[in-house]
Amino acid sequence: MSRRLLLPALGVLLAACSSPTPPVDPPASTTAATTTSAPAPTTTAAPTTAEPVTTEQDCPYLATAQVEDVVGQKTPTVTTTGVPGGPPPGCTFAKPDGEPALTVEITQAADPIAARTAAVERVAGIGGTAVDDIADGGGIAVGTDQTVLAVADGTLVVVVTVNQESSLQAREIAQAVVGAV
Repeated sequence: MSRRLLLPALGVLLAACSSPTPPVDPPASTTAATTTSAPAPTTTAAPTTAEPVTTEQDCPYLATAQVEDVVGQKTPTVTTTGVPGGPPPGCTFAKPDGEPALTVEITQAADPIAARTAAVERVAGIGGTAVDDIADGGGIAVGTDQTVLAVADGTLVVVVTVNQESSLQAREIAQAVVGAV
């Protein structure tokens, strides 16, 4: 007997859940608007992520002369790219023709394990091998026209890309960056 009572009740509940409630229009105002001291209602929007800002300026943690000495190329143009209030900015050291000789990217991970995972994953798809002697470790991949080294330093992920086939240069720059940030 209780089963017979439950089925109709269940049907009523399902019907109530599935039928949309018509929107209620606000009442139309027939009087002129008056000013009040109460603030206008605001809507809560999803937090927006600040856009990265690129500026031509010296890298805050790596001297241009040091980069030129290590990579053996003139880099007259240096730009930084970062989000205000975020991790240290990335730096690009460009040759006279505008092509990057060296880039440094720094990102923030949720925790040190996520940072190391991100560093390893950054080079895993391009034939990377493990690096355990810089900061908290990561990986390096040496290609025919560039070398990419990614390491974790606490919750930071530091990625160095050199436009040459040389792990020594990438290592030296990565050690300098990790020591400065």
